[in-house]
Amino acid sequence: MDHPGHFHERDKPHARDFTQRAFTVGIGGPVGSGKTALVLALCRHLRDSMRLGVVTNDIFTREDAEFLTRHEALPIDQIRAVETG
Repeated sequence: MDHPGHFHERDKPHARDFTQRAFTVGIGGPVGSGKTALVLALCRHLRDSMRLGVVTNDIFTREDAEFLTRHEALPIDQIRAVETG
C-alpha cells in the first residue's frame, strides 16, 4: 500500500507487519511530565530491533534533542530538533 488508506480497512495492530511499513508515535503532555525521558527509554528499548528517528518539538530551544543526543538515545543523525516559536 502506497498510502495510509482508510482506518476501517487497516489490519488490526497485532496482525500488522511493522517491519514492512513505518508508523508514527506522538507523545504529548505538560512541561515536566516525562515526555523526553519516555522517548529516551523507548529509543533504548527499540533501537536494536527497529529503525528509529526522533523529531523533537521545542518552542524556543533544542533542549530535548540535545538531551537525547547527550544520553545517546540514537545516533545524532537520527534526532532532529524543530523550534516552533
